[in-house]
Amino acid sequence: MTDQPQLEQPPSPSRLDRLVQAYPHAPYALPFFTFLILMGIGSEFGPKYLHYAYAVRIFGSLAVAIVFWKYFPPLGKVHWIPAIVIGLAVAAGWVAGHHWFSSQSWYYQPLADAVPKDYYDPREYLGNGLGLWLFLIVRIGGAATVVPIVEEIFWRAFVLRLLIDWDDFESVPLAKFTWMSFIICSLMSALEHPQWGVGILCWVVYNLLFYWKRSLLCLMVAHGITNLALYIYVFVSEDWVFWS
Repeated sequence: MTDQPQLEQPPSPSRLDRLVQAYPHAPYALPFFTFLILMGIGSEFGPKYLHYAYAVRIFGSLAVAIVFWKYFPPLGKVHWIPAIVIGLAVAAGWVAGHHWFSSQSWYYQPLADAVPKDYYDPREYLGNGLGLWLFLIVRIGGAATVVPIVEEIFWRAFVLRLLIDWDDFESVPLAKFTWMSFIICSLMSALEHPQWGVGILCWVVYNLLFYWKRSLLCLMVAHGITNLALYIYVFVSEDWVFWS
């Protein structure tokens, strides 16, 4: 009698695997909604504690993204030149565009801008010492790294495909174009950005870049450069309407 070889049993799925199998949208949506929920909670504590609230928001949503990282779709290539050029152009367009929009009589100002009494100057609460620079590292660094990850995974990898096939979004190839998904996703950015006019235009540009390069990583880098340039501009110029 010869011994029969023992077939290796595949490892049983983990609790997280079973969660994702049951709710395939979870890896795409939970990091983003963690960010939004923590932002809402943090806003209840007022500007005196905003630096703590922002750190919790950034590291909390990053932790959730890391938990689900292996379930993200392929991120693709960076494409440095278009990512950098478009990232900087969107930052410049955000500033110039919003100042133009806000000068128009038809633009709904209360929705678009914080009033000056609500502007947040971190030096007012943290002085000019180490606390300020630690906050700037978290605030600007988080906006340039964590925010692009959670937003691009949600909007470009999830929502654009969900709008094409609600019941089976995972079967939709990344960066597949339809007019409906392109237009609705662009308009939906107004729900996230109080400066809704430039928010919609920004999302149009990001969507077009995604269709062109078909790379989530390229979008993350472009988005990160936009945020990095915008927030450096805000702090240096003290144009706090973009950072209230």
